[in-house]
Amino acid sequence: MSRFSRAFNIRSSAMPQLLCLLFTMLLGSAVVAEIHIQKTPDGGVQPRLSVDESGNIHLLYFKKRLSAPSAREGNLYYRQYLPEQDRFGLPVKVSSKAYDIRTFSIARASMAVGGDGRVHVVWYLPGDNQYYYSRSNAERSQFEARKPIVDEFGEGLDAGADIAALGSQVAIVWGAGALSREHERTVYGRLSTDSGATFSDELQMGNKELGACACCSLATNFGAENELAIAYRSAIDGVGRHMQALTVQFAGKAIQESDYAELSPLQEWDLSACPLSTNDITVDTEDNQWLVFETEGRINQLQLGTGIDATPVADPFIKTRQKNPAVAINSEGDRLIVWGEAISHTRGGRLNMHLFADDGSDKGAEFVEEISIPKFSFPATVVLPSGDFLVLY
Repeated sequence: MSRFSRAFNIRSSAMPQLLCLLFTMLLGSAVVAEIHIQKTPDGGVQPRLSVDESGNIHLLYFKKRLSAPSAREGNLYYRQYLPEQDRFGLPVKVSSKAYDIRTFSIARASMAVGGDGRVHVVWYLPGDNQYYYSRSNAERSQFEARKPIVDEFGEGLDAGADIAALGSQVAIVWGAGALSREHERTVYGRLSTDSGATFSDELQMGNKELGACACCSLATNFGAENELAIAYRSAIDGVGRHMQALTVQFAGKAIQESDYAELSPLQEWDLSACPLSTNDITVDTEDNQWLVFETEGRINQLQLGTGIDATPVADPFIKTRQKNPAVAINSEGDRLIVWGEAISHTRGGRLNMHLFADDGSDKGAEFVEEISIPKFSFPATVVLPSGDFLVLY
């Protein structure tokens, strides 16, 4: 039993091709939440988890081709979680052509689910200097052939795009501009109002005066209809790699207004090198948006739109860099944040996590199990229908 045995009750159970550890959070004798930790199905990596407007859970992941297990080439696959069977359903291929995963975590694929049940996916192919988009049918049994997204603003693509959906609205957002002039790069995007059947022209969404870090991925999410939150790392004068929180208002497929929130101290990061960072956004039951991100090798959290400063999440196991965070919030307001530590370009590092109550207080225990994230991968988390948490790595 670990040093947090007073607060956690640990047991393991066998599941087909999965390692499942169950951590039960206790306050006194009352069970608060369970955290189920599993490997990504199919020996997959780079899991992305999403919950749709009906509460269904969806998984996107990358899997190497079985014909060449030593290579990095493979495809994206989609699965829906089957709560009554406590497992994911059969895989559905997303990418119509195989590609190489050597682009690691900052170039990861992204997924969102619209109001009609369609799954929307965007991924990056460095060799093509292109982002590709595909959507499923309403039954989620098949995906359309991939379509290129970028034509006009495609210079210096170097990290993944992100995608968001709400009702019939779909937004794809990315960073672009000359790699040698990061201080002049910014964020661009395309909008759909018909569930991805058609998209707008490419729109400039960010302020070029702030720049945009070339090798940092970004996160986007609809806060409300016609309102998009975008979190990305700037490159002011090539060194001000601050975490910018941008809100974009739309009218149809046109931008009406763009506003940046003021930076709090933990969002600021002066660095002349590229930090290769990722971030994540989710919403709570009151539609408040929460952002998790890295600054100077430490994971921080921020409730968007409140003016409240960002706060640190937790200390690392040892003095190593924390990276690739993800966040999920259940109906009780419990907020689980997961990330990896001691990471390189290919190594996923060691899994870590922290659980907060609705009021922001610590749940009173630390996660200290030694679980290694596979190469090229990172963790993901989502709330199960029971209100418990699922973590994949």
